[in-house]
Amino acid sequence: MERTFRGEAAEVQVPELIGESPAWRSLVDQLPKVAASGLPVLLLGETGSGKELVARAVHALSARRRQPFVAQNCGATPDTLIESELFGHARGAFTGAVSDRVGLFEAAEGGTLLLDEIGDASPLLQMKLLRVLQEGEARRVGEPRPRRVDVRVLAATHQPLERAVGGGGFRADLFFRLAAVRLRLPSLRERGRDVLVLARAFLARAAARVGAPPPELAPELAERLLRYRWPGNVRELANGCAFAVGVAGARARVGPEHWPDAPFADLVAEHAGLHAETRALEERRLAETLRRTHGNKTQAALALGLSRQGLLKKLRRYGLAAHAPLDDVGVAD
Repeated sequence: MERTFRGEAAEVQVPELIGESPAWRSLVDQLPKVAASGLPVLLLGETGSGKELVARAVHALSARRRQPFVAQNCGATPDTLIESELFGHARGAFTGAVSDRVGLFEAAEGGTLLLDEIGDASPLLQMKLLRVLQEGEARRVGEPRPRRVDVRVLAATHQPLERAVGGGGFRADLFFRLAAVRLRLPSLRERGRDVLVLARAFLARAAARVGAPPPELAPELAERLLRYRWPGNVRELANGCAFAVGVAGARARVGPEHWPDAPFADLVAEHAGLHAETRALEERRLAETLRRTHGNKTQAALALGLSRQGLLKKLRRYGLAAHAPLDDVGVAD
C-alpha cells in the first residue's frame, strides 16, 4: 500500500504509511515539510512503532530520495570497530584490513543515514558522531586526509534521551545536533481502529506470499485485537498476521484459533485486573502527555480533554505531581 504526496515537482509515493487515526495522520501530515527542511530528525517511539518506516518516508519525500538510504543499529558495533564501521579503512590500516572498505557515511553519500537506537550508542560512538556532524568530514582509518561527507542524519530511539542527557548518559551537544526536529510516533494502542486497518493489510500481504486472496478478519478476532495492549506495537501485529496465515494455515477467514495464544492471555482477567490495567494506561497517558507538552499542565489538560483542575486531581491521584521530575511535570505554567 502506498500514500501519495504532491510535492513541488512531482507526486511522490511512500509505501505503507497505513492508518487513519488522528494521532497517525497528525504525524504523517508533517512529513513533507520535515523532509523538505533537510534538518536532522530525531524519531521517538516505542519499540516496533515504525520508526524506520517513517525514516524511510522522510528520505523518500526529500530531495535526496534518488541517493542511498543506509540504516545502522548503534548498539550493534563494538567500540573496537566503530571508526572502521562509520568511516571505513584503507588497506593495511590494521591486521585483517586486506582491502579498502567504505564506511557508513561514504555509503550514504548524498543520501540519508539512519542511526537506529541512538540511545544505545557508547560514549566513544557518541564522540565520533559529534565530530563528523560538526566538521562535515570523515577520515578513513589509515588515511592521512579526511573526506568531505554530504549525508542527512536521522536518529531513532525508544529511550527518553532528554533524561539520559540530564543523567550524563548521553552527550547534550550530540542530542541537540540530532534533534533539530523531533517526531514522536504514537504507539499502536493510541491508534484506535488503525489496528484493524493494519491487520487486514498484513493478512493480505501474508496471503499473497502463499498465492491466496486476502482473508476475512473474523469479528471475534477483531474485538480481541482492539482490546489488546500491543507492547510490541505494529511489529507484533505484523508477526501475528504472518503466523496466522503462514503457520496456522488460515485462508478464507482468520479467527482467534489462528492467532498466537500468548498475546491474548491478559484478556481473560477479571474486572479487578481490567480495572488495574485501565489505571495503568491512564497513568501512562498522563505521563506521556506531560512529557509531550514539556510539563505545561494547561496544554496537557487540553490535549487530554480535561479541565486543568481535573488534570491536577488525576496527577495527585497517581502521585505524579509530587514525584515526577520537574522537567516532566513542569512549574512554568
